[in-house]
Amino acid sequence: MEEKTMAKTKQISVFLPNTPGELLKLCDYLKGEDVNILAISIQNARDYVEELFKARERTGRRIVLEESYRGVLRESSDYSVIRLVVEQPEKAEEVLQNAEYTVDIEPVICLTLKNKPGALGEVAGKFAQANINIDYVYGSVMEDAEESLFVVHIPEIKKGLDLFED
Repeated sequence: MEEKTMAKTKQISVFLPNTPGELLKLCDYLKGEDVNILAISIQNARDYVEELFKARERTGRRIVLEESYRGVLRESSDYSVIRLVVEQPEKAEEVLQNAEYTVDIEPVICLTLKNKPGALGEVAGKFAQANINIDYVYGSVMEDAEESLFVVHIPEIKKGLDLFED
């Protein structure tokens, strides 16, 4: 395996109103305290709920009655879920809480991989062999960059990290 780094870090999740300018405000709070964003994922809560309901319908596993689903969909359309990995997570948490955001902190694995076909698949394969489910991944790479950055959320962080110790 050719990963450069694999480390446990903290991910900050924030619910933001789904309106223009809200991400700017959040970024400005972090910038004002010199907190750099390393990775970010933004998901409209309504889209997530719709995707979940459709997936459950296709598999025949409903999670709620359709009437309840419509109520959840109405309420969720007003928010987006922002997931962040930053250089100074404790400082960012304090800054965002002081700005009256609802903040959730979770451990995640941050991977820096060689930018080549199959690099993420190798990591996913190791997790699969160890029967560790990947809850979600987000990442980024520029086409000509040597490395890529991925944030991986798994239920068993320590077990996942132990897989890659030499």
